[in-house]
Amino acid sequence: MWGERGAMAENRPVPPLVRTLALDVAAPLAVFYGLHAAGVGDVPALLASAVPPLLHAGYSGLRERRADPIGLAVLAATLLSLLATLLGSGGPRELLARGVWLTAPFGLWTLASAFTRHPLCFAVSRSVMPGKVEVMDRLWATDARFRRAWRTITIIWGAVSLADSALRLVMAYTLPVAWVPVLDTALTFATIVALQPPTLFCLWRAGVWNELFARPRPVENEVVVINKAG
Repeated sequence: MWGERGAMAENRPVPPLVRTLALDVAAPLAVFYGLHAAGVGDVPALLASAVPPLLHAGYSGLRERRADPIGLAVLAATLLSLLATLLGSGGPRELLARGVWLTAPFGLWTLASAFTRHPLCFAVSRSVMPGKVEVMDRLWATDARFRRAWRTITIIWGAVSLADSALRLVMAYTLPVAWVPVLDTALTFATIVALQPPTLFCLWRAGVWNELFARPRPVENEVVVINKAG
């Protein structure tokens, strides 16, 4: 019995969120600070810290047999920051600012999509909540408040992403190099957390909270009484 449980545990796949946190968040920090502590220069350590996310993106693309947009964005940001380093001072500041190459275009793209047929935040939420696709499509087609809520949410996300980019740029060029990677990661989590209350408030104010998030009530078992003729 114990052996069967052990085999099941070994065959159980790693949850995507755990894998993402390990390879895209923890591993880059561990690589950078580990190499930094060993005396490796800032630029080589920063370049090495980009390897785990790139490998993760490549693995995900091969496994799913399609290009991963996030992985491509990380690759593009790394290459652009490396090019800026080579063309600029040759120091680590351009590499520290590579997050700007991700958040700034995302913010502009998000704002530009706010008044298109499907704002980006609506499209992304629809893709990550497959169980809600039917109700989201129905509300989008019939409820103007629902559409207005998602356009407002998209504008908020775009504006905050641009503010996030500006803050990352300031950190990259003003703070000590050793502080920036961990603060950059902390800023990512802080930005995501800060965006949740206005997002949920907009949906609540639109009056669609229950349709989107309320749990369906369990159907009570009906008792059928059969009279037997005797």
